[in-house]
Amino acid sequence: MLSGFNNNYRYRGVLFHVQTEDSGISNPHVITHLFYGGNILASQKLDYSDKLESPDLEGVVRELMETQHKAMLKRLQRGLHDSVILERLGPDAFSEAPLEEKSDTDAALVGPEDANDTDTAARLDPAPVAATPAAPAAERGNRGFGEGVVSQKPLDEVVLEYLVENARKRKRRSQ
Repeated sequence: MLSGFNNNYRYRGVLFHVQTEDSGISNPHVITHLFYGGNILASQKLDYSDKLESPDLEGVVRELMETQHKAMLKRLQRGLHDSVILERLGPDAFSEAPLEEKSDTDAALVGPEDANDTDTAARLDPAPVAATPAAPAAERGNRGFGEGVVSQKPLDEVVLEYLVENARKRKRRSQ
């Protein structure tokens, strides 16, 4: 099981979180979620059971993860999730930001050669996408899921670290 990708991405003034994880060879699929405030707005799941015999399975899965992660970010950037966002967050979700507002991450997502490319996964650079820095508290209004925390660790490792740290704190208090 490979560690995943996590990015915060500010789109039209609203902070979203995109997370991609590999479920491992016992459950061979890559899943990507688009979050707002801890709620999943969109998901994409890709089964790779047909690639389990690949001599470079780790490299193949890493490429699938990167491609799917970037495709979700590009769909968000291009407004393909706007209807779901407006339905779930309300008609004023984007009221404070103009439609053409761009994030610092945009340059890493769309180069001049693919700015008009409608196939979101066709010509993607395999390098990881940089996360957008979190805005100061006064500027951001609502805090987005995972804001200020970007990790290459899978969710199960993050949860385990949290549980271990809390157990250590309880042990120190009891001594």
